[in-house]
Amino acid sequence: MKINVAPLLKQDVGARADYHITEDPIDPHGENAGLREAGATSIDADIVATHTNPGAYLEGGADASVAVACSRCLKPIETRVHASFAEQYYATIGVVHGEPMAEAPRDAKTIGSDFRVDLVPLLREELILATPLAPLCRPDCRGLCEVCGRDLNLEPHAHEPPADERFAKLQALKDFHAERD
Repeated sequence: MKINVAPLLKQDVGARADYHITEDPIDPHGENAGLREAGATSIDADIVATHTNPGAYLEGGADASVAVACSRCLKPIETRVHASFAEQYYATIGVVHGEPMAEAPRDAKTIGSDFRVDLVPLLREELILATPLAPLCRPDCRGLCEVCGRDLNLEPHAHEPPADERFAKLQALKDFHAERD
């Protein structure tokens, strides 16, 4: 998922270019395989690139299906995720004459000498941030039994509450008095 921004950078500052990216399902061996690290199984993204003084400003949104596990019952599920993003990419070399540009700020995203921007790291990061922390297979999911680990959605059951060892001596005392009567 690389886009060539050289034609955009040859235009005047403020020029725009639109990009549409879609892949369903994401090929685990293709150029977008890095999105699988975020759990994405399909993606549909619209991106607008704007020529700015330092390089290209990319903004847009992505809709993806993400494979996750239900936080209560641990069943594998797919959930829809929407991520909005805006990121400045700094050119390191001038596109017209090939002269070095001003140094980009530390930790900034840069455009290399091939003038291709790889969108996979940006989209992967945004999808990870947009994925819910505690996804549910359904709102009324009962989860797993904390005693035996069985799925309470399939096998509703209850266990006797465990005896608290701290009160065992008092229970023995109570039983002792019951015998005196």
